[in-house]
Amino acid sequence: MKEIEIIVKEDGIRIDKYITDYLEDYTRNFIKKLISSKEVLVNGIAIKPSYNVKSGDTINILLPTDEVGKILAEDKELEIIYEDDYIAVLNKPSNLIVHPTETIREGTLVNRLLFRFKNLSDLYQPFRPGIVHRLDKDTSGLIIIAKNNDTHGKLKSMFQNREIEKHYVAIVHGKVDEEVVIEKPIGRDIYNRTKMAVVEDGKYAKSILRPICYNDEYSLVEVLISTGRTHQIRVHLSSLHHPVLGDKTYGIKKEKINTNRQMLHAFYLKFNHPILDKRIELIAPLHEDYIETIKKCNLDYECYKELVLNLED
Repeated sequence: MKEIEIIVKEDGIRIDKYITDYLEDYTRNFIKKLISSKEVLVNGIAIKPSYNVKSGDTINILLPTDEVGKILAEDKELEIIYEDDYIAVLNKPSNLIVHPTETIREGTLVNRLLFRFKNLSDLYQPFRPGIVHRLDKDTSGLIIIAKNNDTHGKLKSMFQNREIEKHYVAIVHGKVDEEVVIEKPIGRDIYNRTKMAVVEDGKYAKSILRPICYNDEYSLVEVLISTGRTHQIRVHLSSLHHPVLGDKTYGIKKEKINTNRQMLHAFYLKFNHPILDKRIELIAPLHEDYIETIKKCNLDYECYKELVLNLED
């Protein structure tokens, strides 16, 4: 068994729901079974699934570690942008889930990591060896992998303290011809719990939108995020009526230009190495399908290349 400890920072949410939102890889029924089996304690005491958490509560959860043994290594391609003894940074392709879940055990980035790397952190959840942060299945680009728990913990703190600078590039609907700062709270959609939405009682989220090039129908934009909420960029852009091209969840149902995925790519990272104390600046090349879609939208790929050159300087 592996123990996870959570310090509650909210009031009035049922504990089975609270844990499910925190441990997104597990279903609510699975969490209820853990609670019923007394594998979940609040302040050292067994509780019922209907218990409402209070700010300051300490939740201790025992998770079965044999789940890790069921995740098989897969010999498939990895595009490594940077690697040392402590971290690796990859350019993740689209149409690839980052890590396994209760029901998905094959064909994820983690399956590939287990084949390629001898050492990966196992600091938190059994389904996420090495995974410090995530990208959506259909979002491509840079993702940081930790090779040990000490490095993982330091990187996690850096993300929480906003010490890691991340830039995305997106193709969006409509004309974006000026910088926009978006500060809208994000939480679960009250009508569909599988989706996120801008909601009044959501968590603070900030995105900065900068135009790269545009026409009347589409824009190529750079997006910087100060927070890392689930689906943040996609929800924020949709709320401005500039949804990401190809986004099947928050976008337009009938697209004029067909794509096999959403046109969102994490292309730039800048941070101080948590162990080696050196500056890391990385750029992940756009994949061919992304470049072709830029051209199909009658957008200027040269403008994007100029942006990259300026960042490299």
